[in-house]
Amino acid sequence: MLNMNKLSFILCCLLLFSANMAAQNGAQISADELTYNFGTIAEADGLASHTFVINNTGDSPLVITRVTASCGCTQPEWTKAPIAPGKTGNIKVTYNPKGRPGPFYKTISIFSNGKKGSYTLAIKGNVTPKPLQPAFIYPYSIGELKLQTKTVLYSSIRPDETLGEKISVKNEGKTTLTIDQGKVPHYLTVEIRPKQLAPDEVGEITLLLDAQAVKRKGRITTEIPLTVESIGQKKETTGKIHVAANIIDNFGKLTAAEKAQAPVAQLSGTLLDFGKLPDKGSFIPLIGGKVSDTVDITNTGKTPLIIHSITCDNDLVDISGGKKEIKPGVTATYKISVRPRDIKTKLEALVNIVCNDPNGPVRLIKVTAEK
Repeated sequence: MLNMNKLSFILCCLLLFSANMAAQNGAQISADELTYNFGTIAEADGLASHTFVINNTGDSPLVITRVTASCGCTQPEWTKAPIAPGKTGNIKVTYNPKGRPGPFYKTISIFSNGKKGSYTLAIKGNVTPKPLQPAFIYPYSIGELKLQTKTVLYSSIRPDETLGEKISVKNEGKTTLTIDQGKVPHYLTVEIRPKQLAPDEVGEITLLLDAQAVKRKGRITTEIPLTVESIGQKKETTGKIHVAANIIDNFGKLTAAEKAQAPVAQLSGTLLDFGKLPDKGSFIPLIGGKVSDTVDITNTGKTPLIIHSITCDNDLVDISGGKKEIKPGVTATYKISVRPRDIKTKLEALVNIVCNDPNGPVRLIKVTAEK
């Protein structure tokens, strides 16, 4: 009988111990939110982060052993120390939108002693793509400084306008470069940013042309001298940027009646092909060492045609003759010449005519020749 009492006592103790163990539920993991919506984010703004608050609702310390993300674009950071019962920890999730425009949904798996398997959180949102940037190439050089171009053409600009252009530049050398500009005309403002370029750094040269300051119409050309110095090497290289613009009349102020009375420039042709030029041993006679041809401009309008300029940016082409003012019904003849001995390869050049014809204030004549 005594043995039975002892056995009953032991069984009761075991039952009480089991009940007490059942009352202790261990660590329990939960979160204030299961999914976070970033909404719309911009790819250009870079990394986006959110911190989830993790709760331990159990009665023993919660230990997060590892956290994984469904994509390499999502990086988690978490509280490494044990989280006491009733306390909180953090899971910081950072999403990289670079190269991932459009909607996204990523999951984060939390492994701990607070849940069998993993506890899952998620982030979502939509990425707006960053604006496309021009892919510059730099085919021109002044020393170690590479330039997108060495020629800036403003095309047509009215006398009351100020227009800007930019040239992208890059330091492809191994030392920092200093860029300085020389003297420029009063109507042109040049800004170099930055003036010092570290290796592989990209900058820009901004040119601002004030047509009103020119105080005349027609084609203008100038050159911007640049000096490029390699810091620490006392090595300087010089070069030039060619600038050209056609300053035309402001035809926006003309009435319909005035346009009906306007001059009209009619060209005899827009191509002047000298063909194969004579060489030194040729018996073809040259006048002054030149070969020449002509272009006619006829004013078929009702008021005088003003030729503001007729020029060629190529020094191998000469222009002479003609008139500055052509009356209605009158034709003016211009002589265009080239000097064969100065031409080493194939010649392709443009003659620019700037006039007061509102329907065509800038006319082009292509000049070609072969050596």
